[in-house]
Formats: sequence, structure tokens, C-alpha cells
Amino acid sequence: MDSLLACALFVAGLAFGSFLNVCISRIPRDLSIVTPPSYCPRCEARIRWRDNVPLLSWVLLRGRCRTCGAAISWRYPAVELLTAALFVASYACCGFTWLGLRACVFCFLLVGLIFMDAETGLLPHEFTYTGVLAGLASAWLAPFDPSGTLFLLRVSGLRNVTPGPELWLADAALAAAIGAGFFYFAWALYYLVRKRDGVGFGDVALMGMVGAFLGLKLTLLVMFVAPLFATLVAFGLLFGSRGAWPFAPATATPGSAASDSFLARALPFGVFLGGSALIALFCGARIWTWYLEMFR
Repeated sequence: MDSLLACALFVAGLAFGSFLNVCISRIPRDLSIVTPPSYCPRCEARIRWRDNVPLLSWVLLRGRCRTCGAAISWRYPAVELLTAALFVASYACCGFTWLGLRACVFCFLLVGLIFMDAETGLLPHEFTYTGVLAGLASAWLAPFDPSGTLFLLRVSGLRNVTPGPELWLADAALAAAIGAGFFYFAWALYYLVRKRDGVGFGDVALMGMVGAFLGLKLTLLVMFVAPLFATLVAFGLLFGSRGAWPFAPATATPGSAASDSFLARALPFGVFLGGSALIALFCGARIWTWYLEMFR
């Protein structure tokens, strides 16, 4: 990995992370990401250019607004650092190639959706639908895990087909349909039993995006890992904090009998889907190899 190019990608990641912070703050609230320019949410003073340098300004200002002294959320430097680190990781894994660019786009979308869901419980279609289209449109470049196309051939029984752009696109489309379809079925089943939403349609769209980028084999891994992580975190929050629950359900009044029920409590599931998709992107092939080795 070329160190100079990696540093350039890190700086670019900080800049894209700064733009992501604007999207995270405004898109779920139906605000323009163009106007007005960046401002303090407390005193509404316009942020000067020297106070808007990614990461550096937050450090120099010690996490506070220059005008009113209000605390600036840790989310701002966290998003910038995470985006920059993922850009460099994409370069390290895929090289300075079209596949590396595809990985950067996927990471950009996932980071935005993870933090949007964590803060607002929303997964805006400006990111999810755009991600589905971007994933399918770029699927012909190459898969992140080449063994995934061989996996598709074995599952479909097609032994004599040579992997290529057409198969990669078919793999992405099938994965998007299965990923989204699985969670749509989960929503329908939960609604049929409890007459309320258990999985949001934003999660369904997010899984369509994940499938379009990762292909069937890695998408199956996300479908297994994300609910497992969510369940472990849910029980950890429930019992580790003596019943305190940081996420309020959208359809129950806090303190009511409904909100006290474990099944009525909500988790931002998109956080776990997005986090599992990042794991699958960078470690999915190794996880599959480790898993299959146990049966040999």
C-alpha cells in the first residue's frame, strides 16, 4: 500500500465524513444539505471556515462552539475519523481500483445510515434507494468476494458457466431481492402476530442495498450476524443496566405498560445491519472460510 496515496485517501475520507455529518443532521429532518451554511444548532451562529476544518477544528475548539461555548457532539469527529479509516481500509483490501472505489461508496453510505438510525431511528431513502441503484449499477465491476459467484453457481446447479459481469450482476440482484424479501417477510409476520411494526421499511431497503453491493454469499452472513448482535445488545442493555432502556419505542408512551414490555422496546436495527455489512465487506470471506473449515 502506497503511504502517500493512503494519506490522501485519509484526508479525502475526513472531507467526505464532514459532508456526511451535514447529511446526518439534516436529511432525516427534511432540511436542505446546501443551505443554509453550517451553523451552531444552539446559538445559530454561522460557523466560519477555519472552524469547519474536519477533525482539526473540533480538537482546537475542544469540542465547543466558538460563539456560545455549547458542546459539539462527539459524533462529528467520530464520523469523520471512521469514514477516513474505512476509505484507507478499502484501499488496503481492494487497491486503487474501481472495486476499491465501490468499497468507498458502500462505506460512505453505511456510515451515514448507521448514525442516522442511531440518532433518529430513520433510514432515509435518499441513501438506501440511491445505494441499491449504485450497488446494482456497479455490480458488473467485480465482486468483493469472488468465491461468492462460485457459491451462486453451486446453489443454482450451473456448473459450466464462467463467472463474469453478467453473473456478478445476477448475484447482486438476487442478493438484494433475498435480503430485502427476508426482512419484509419478518415485518409481515410480526405485524400479523402483534399488529405493529417490528422491522421498519428502512431496514428492508437497507438490506436491499447491502445485497446489491455484497452479493448473495456475504449478504447471507449479514442476515445471520445482525440479528445475533442486536439480540445480544438488547439483553445486555436490559439486564446490564437494571432494566433501563435508552431507546424509546415509537408507538408506546414512556412509562406506560406497553413501554415496560420487553417486546415493545425498540433498537435501531439499521445500526446492526450496517455494522454487520462492514464486517462482511472486510472480513466476510475469512469468516465463511473459518465456518466451512469446521465441517471438514
